[in-house]
Amino acid sequence: MYGIGELITAGFALFAMLFGAGNLIFPPILGYELGNNWIIAAFAFILTGVGIPLLGLISVAVTGKSVHNFADKVAPWFSKFYAIALILSIGPLLALPRTGATAYEVTFFHAGFTSPIMKYVYLGIYFTVALFFSLKSSEVVDRIGKILTPILLIVLFVILVKGIFFNDLTVVEKTFELPFKKGFIEGYQTLDALAMIVFAGVILNAVRKGKKLTKQQEFSFLIKTGLIATIGLTIVYAGLTYIGATFGNFELASGAEKTDLLVKISETLLGNIGYVVLAICVAGACLTTSIGLIVTVAEYFSTVLKISYEKLVIITTIWAYFVAIFGVNIIVIISVPILIFLYPMSIALIFMNLFKIENDKVHKAVVFICGVIGLYEAFGVMGIALPEKIVNIYNMLPLSNLGLAWLLPALVVGFVCGIKKNR
Repeated sequence: MYGIGELITAGFALFAMLFGAGNLIFPPILGYELGNNWIIAAFAFILTGVGIPLLGLISVAVTGKSVHNFADKVAPWFSKFYAIALILSIGPLLALPRTGATAYEVTFFHAGFTSPIMKYVYLGIYFTVALFFSLKSSEVVDRIGKILTPILLIVLFVILVKGIFFNDLTVVEKTFELPFKKGFIEGYQTLDALAMIVFAGVILNAVRKGKKLTKQQEFSFLIKTGLIATIGLTIVYAGLTYIGATFGNFELASGAEKTDLLVKISETLLGNIGYVVLAICVAGACLTTSIGLIVTVAEYFSTVLKISYEKLVIITTIWAYFVAIFGVNIIVIISVPILIFLYPMSIALIFMNLFKIENDKVHKAVVFICGVIGLYEAFGVMGIALPEKIVNIYNMLPLSNLGLAWLLPALVVGFVCGIKKNR
């Protein structure tokens, strides 16, 4: 059996692993851009950034499926493709290097250390620390939950309390169409729905160490851990979005980095020490997430490839270092179409696993529809022109203005396939 201390430690660790670069950057920008529409946008952001990840955790706990077989009802080849695409997206290609790039841009770049050499040195130190914490996967939860998360929570608490209760600024009135869609799509950038599917395994592997837990005990542990993490994320997201909405009148320079608003907020709210507080917060948030991601990538590929876990930790970290050099903006630009393609399929798989839908045809049809619509939206984000007939068909889909064009088609196709199977 597990104790209350282990539960809290695991909950804190999961919160810290999920709360990374995007989680800190995007809520304030969302509030800044939408002003008085921030509540709708924050709700939509929390839906994709907290609600769906929690359902993903529950689906893993209910079915006992890992990322290896999360999509096995579609087809064995697709399950492997999906798992690899998922792991690479939340790992060395997008999320992992983004953590290092964000940490550098906030802590050093904005302090005036713009030399490329300084960037290389900072990222080298950052990923070396991440490497050290990741080499023993069984100790990751304890190291993050007991050492790094308390520091991160204290600093976040200071920013939120000052920004919400001791902020002379008020929410700015702004006109913005489709605030729900904006918040919903921005929630994809957290990558948490994707990460939760694999982080659940990291948490379980750590708590299983030296214990024999029943299925019911594992389920209980995962759900309680997830609730601790997601309640914390909800509070932080709502608070950061509100704070961003109060800064709507501040002008950002043309071509400003994604991290510029965070710097402006911290310096305005906390004065000269604000930048130091923000630097600690960002470095802590990014580092805890990067550790979880490195462990996830290395654990997965060590079972697929004939390479040891330790070697894969080193390879993953080195690769992320070189990608991080390109900076946050470029990584975000690359990530948006990939996430828009992957997220609808991932959400559909989460729900089908959660409700234990065993019909293979339903899985195949739903994932296909979500994939096609997600691919269309990804092309749109990349500015690729498609035939007018296809555009008109997409515009006719219900809920497309909410970023949910795939939802009703997936439900209809799944229902029809389910009926045919039962006849």
